[in-house]
Amino acid sequence: MKIYKKLITGFIVLSMVMLAIGASGLMSSGDAIHNKTAPATVANNELTVTSVSWFAPNSTELPSPGSNGIPLYVTFESYTNIENANVSMNLSAYKSPFTYAYINGPDKNVRTYNRIPEIQAGHSYTIMQLVNISKNASGSFYDENISYDNTTMSGNTVFTIPVGKPDVSVISYTTNPPVIYQNEKFIKLTIYTENTGTSAMKNVNFNITSMDYKVVSPGNYSIAYYPAGTLMNFTFYINAKNVTGTIPVYFHINNVVYTINTYIHGSEEKSLTVAVENKNLVSDTKKQLLTFYLNNTGNKVYRDLEIHMLSPGVLSIHVSSSNPLGALTANNVTFAQLQPGQSIKVTYIIDTSTSAAGTYPVQLLVEYHFNNTAETFNKVYTYNQKIVPTTTQQISNTLTEPLYAGMAALIIIILGAIGAAVLHTGKKNRKSKNAGSKKAKEKNNNGSGKKP
Repeated sequence: MKIYKKLITGFIVLSMVMLAIGASGLMSSGDAIHNKTAPATVANNELTVTSVSWFAPNSTELPSPGSNGIPLYVTFESYTNIENANVSMNLSAYKSPFTYAYINGPDKNVRTYNRIPEIQAGHSYTIMQLVNISKNASGSFYDENISYDNTTMSGNTVFTIPVGKPDVSVISYTTNPPVIYQNEKFIKLTIYTENTGTSAMKNVNFNITSMDYKVVSPGNYSIAYYPAGTLMNFTFYINAKNVTGTIPVYFHINNVVYTINTYIHGSEEKSLTVAVENKNLVSDTKKQLLTFYLNNTGNKVYRDLEIHMLSPGVLSIHVSSSNPLGALTANNVTFAQLQPGQSIKVTYIIDTSTSAAGTYPVQLLVEYHFNNTAETFNKVYTYNQKIVPTTTQQISNTLTEPLYAGMAALIIIILGAIGAAVLHTGKKNRKSKNAGSKKAKEKNNNGSGKKP
């Protein structure tokens, strides 16, 4: 029994020694232990890259061409245990636009590799490198490789690095006022842009130029960072010059130029025309109609029009005594709006009962504003109004005027002269008649033998 126990104990000790010897021989051979099977896609490489990101681990943001010192994070898995591994990203291995960036200090402090004391099979590891990206990058994908080595083994694998591309463009623009007239001041031009690219745009300048607008402010916008997928609008104040028609404004995004076509209309004063019905007024009359016509020949809507007749004291606006608002002035005629191409008629009832005949200057004042501003504009229309006398006044005036009075006196003189001549002729005829009668009597007496 004791012998049997000793045999069993000896067998166990021998087995343990053999295992120890076998393990010792395996580790000293320098071959790694493959304790995880690599997938078929890994082929003979012992490393496989599982993710690549810029700026931060697991970030989806992409850098744009011309960026410097951007952190690049690469995560990989190993299917081999590796001790004291030097792991590095071999940038520019395929003539790519990447170069290493300084971590700090001069070239000696550029970190081109990461030392990992132990890489265990089946575990994930992430390394970081600061990278410069050439301006010539086309915003695409570039193949690079990652490698490892230590005193006993080495290997590498290819991975893809994406680079974004900004695409900032103009999507729309607005002006305030929406309709621009020649010589208009402080027009607010707002340009809307969007970055529809895959990366941010850095250090970008925005400005406008034009031959027919004066840029009041600002001269330039300088944006340090314009993220992808966002919108930005830029507002400029401009003054229109004395021109009309389609006028381009050039919007510059760095070296790219966009053309924005605006239209400058003729002066707004010329777009609102006023005419008066050509009709004389009669003096000493209480109720007469005086009619004006307002026409909108432009493209702008005139709103809240107030119309006043500015007349001398000889004219007054008649208000009927039956009008419950008779105590109010009838000189404030209002219209809500005057559309382009529309005409409105304004009629006043005029009282000239105290007006003398003559010609008088009359003004029509039109006040209005537009829907985009509270500022009130005005237009003054001036013309000469003639007041003629009544029929009775015309007759009376005719008789009292010097010319007609002189003519009447001349007529009276002529009539008097004619009367005197007629009277003188009558007397002469009677005298001749009497003389003839006397001679006839004398002849008769002589013929009878009688003496006179």
